[in-house]
Amino acid sequence: MSSSDEPPTGPSLLPVPPAPEYELIETQEALQQWVDAARAARSQVGDSRACLDTEADSLHHYREKICLLQVTCGGKFALVDPLAIDDVTSLFALLDEGELWFHGADYDLSMLARTYDWRPRVMRDTQIAARLAGHRQFGLAALVKTSFGLELSKASQKADWSQRPLPEVMRRYAIDDVRFLLSIADQLMEALKGENRIDWFLESCETLQRDVDRRLSAPKEDPWRVQGCGRLHPKGLAFLKSAWHWRECVAAERDIPCFRVMSNKQLIGYAEQFEKDQPLHPPGGWRPRWKKAFTDLVREGSSQPSSEWPRRLRRERGRFTEEEKKRVDALCAGREQLAGRLGIESSLLGSRATLEQVVASGSSEGLLMNWQRVVLSPILEPQTLPAPTPAS
Repeated sequence: MSSSDEPPTGPSLLPVPPAPEYELIETQEALQQWVDAARAARSQVGDSRACLDTEADSLHHYREKICLLQVTCGGKFALVDPLAIDDVTSLFALLDEGELWFHGADYDLSMLARTYDWRPRVMRDTQIAARLAGHRQFGLAALVKTSFGLELSKASQKADWSQRPLPEVMRRYAIDDVRFLLSIADQLMEALKGENRIDWFLESCETLQRDVDRRLSAPKEDPWRVQGCGRLHPKGLAFLKSAWHWRECVAAERDIPCFRVMSNKQLIGYAEQFEKDQPLHPPGGWRPRWKKAFTDLVREGSSQPSSEWPRRLRRERGRFTEEEKKRVDALCAGREQLAGRLGIESSLLGSRATLEQVVASGSSEGLLMNWQRVVLSPILEPQTLPAPTPAS
């Protein structure tokens, strides 16, 4: 069933919002007219909230970019084409006048900040709300299925959103990303209110925004140190560094994502083989020019003096003592029990890595949100205090 079909009805299902009429906005003048109309409509309906989603082309091009902004405000819907419009600040000004709802906001916030240096004034995320309400399936399609009995089409999920003109099927897919959000938000906020978790939700949304800003402002040192490189020795790191830069050049030249040249997992695998002096064979489907370049890369790496090899990064602290490991294990076990009673995922109360930091520092300050610290308080303090000194 597509989202345009008649849904099943039942006492637990929400009424389905009608398939909305929308405007495809491709000029500055049209954007300003829509913003003015949406602002007036919002005043009439008495609801200051808006919804926003983005579509990018990260699966198809080397430098990802925002290709579409889907927005609803005051009951009006629009698809804004940022590839055709240079200045969208009037839209952002409108969205900053009330709560702005996303679903799975992390990527959207990152792209909006990088592209426009814009951060929503008041951000709310239905994915965060769903998880805090106890949903184990919290993707938008799953929530629409649960709340409305509809199956959202996924046909355009991996499409190239930079293509123009956008087919109608892609436009409808995009509008569906904001069509249901406010109804879902209302339902989830009622559930959170009933469990006294509104404060949890608000703090979690604020924390997500800060985390995105912190990540974007962090120094970008050694971007070639991809996930998994920690197990490599200097010789393998030398190959990884060269191969990563080669991959970047190829991807940029062909305007394709880096993973379509070689995945990070493949890079690490080749680096591990290289440091063990095992033969490296490029993938069979590669072009002859790529194969030659890869072979040259291996040969040059083999002749690189060890004095030029990158060093392994030092751990910030040594390994945990047996006593500290016991404290971490006890915290994790207690976290599981508390989460079970609350009916939420245990990771919402803090990841194992976070709890390791809590034990290592002896404090949860700055590592856990306030609501997490309150929930974990029955188990937190005994595990973070220094171990008692045995009596002599």
